[in-house]
Amino acid sequence: MPPSTPALRRGRVTIADIARRAGVTPAAVSLAVNGRPGVSDATRERILGIAKELDWEPSPAARALAGAPVLTIGMVLARPADVLGSEAFFGAFVAGLQEVLSARDYALQMKIVDSPEAEVETYRRWFAQRRVDGVVMVDLRVDDPRVPALEALGEPALVVGGPGHHGSLPAVYVDDALAVRLVVEHLASLGHRRVARVAGTASFLHTAQRDAAFEAVGAELGVGTVLQDAGYGAEGAARATADLLATEDAPSAIVFDSDEMALAGAHVVLESGRAIPEDVAVVTIEDSPLARSHRPPITAIGRSAVEYGRLAASRLLEVVAARGDRSSGTFESRVIEPELLVRASTDPSAPKSPMDGALRSSVS
Repeated sequence: MPPSTPALRRGRVTIADIARRAGVTPAAVSLAVNGRPGVSDATRERILGIAKELDWEPSPAARALAGAPVLTIGMVLARPADVLGSEAFFGAFVAGLQEVLSARDYALQMKIVDSPEAEVETYRRWFAQRRVDGVVMVDLRVDDPRVPALEALGEPALVVGGPGHHGSLPAVYVDDALAVRLVVEHLASLGHRRVARVAGTASFLHTAQRDAAFEAVGAELGVGTVLQDAGYGAEGAARATADLLATEDAPSAIVFDSDEMALAGAHVVLESGRAIPEDVAVVTIEDSPLARSHRPPITAIGRSAVEYGRLAASRLLEVVAARGDRSSGTFESRVIEPELLVRASTDPSAPKSPMDGALRSSVS
């Protein structure tokens, strides 16, 4: 007579427990719960029913040994924790990523390291130990050594960033050149003839692409441009803004790479006795409730960070599912189109309160 269900539940339920209850071998249970051939449909259904009845949960280590998915996606970050903790965009991106992964019963494993080299080593170790099914690589750099390293590993990986610098790896990215064009065209239409850009980390590819687009569109429209590197963070943005305002030919508009930077810069502008936007217009490339609730609300580039995370997670899960199938479109890129959200920090006629909404603009 098989053991009673309560007796089985005194400790962790194992495959051997399910096998005894079902009257089959542990190997048959392993085949059934991992979705592998080798057992009949009726036996598989009976085994899965018993596993559910006993509240059995698979061991990640056992799944790895059996070659089954471990239902974990990895992400390694080579950035200081205090910088990451203050970025509203990154938090929203992770939220979107986690939403999709959780719906598919995947976990997100994150680790902070001190260098890209340590990041690559973590990828190698994770895949060697079968701790993840795939990885999301963020903060794409110019000539990024992580791309060929991940290509060499040959494991499922997704690059967040591009275009043109993700090698043969699949990628999702925002069109940063278009985002900058929207901003500069908007400011030029308002009569600004000298515009500054307070840029984030110079080694990031999206920063370099924004810099190049900023100068190119400015030259095209006859707008004088000034580039000021600040690194991501409020302190650097505040210093850069103060330096710009102290120059004899101070810009009449400043574009910041993040909402946190824009708020710090706006504070410096107001502390200097200047008005926004009458004396200095302010724009952020990243939108968040911080930008919308500022007085005046800050004109921003809209590109939902949550949706960005959702897209990244969905695409990586497709790559994991199609592992080894190079005919599945694994190496294409997917783009999120930005839009300009015009608010009172650039246009005095725009609503002064975030509750009044925002005007939207796009390239015609």
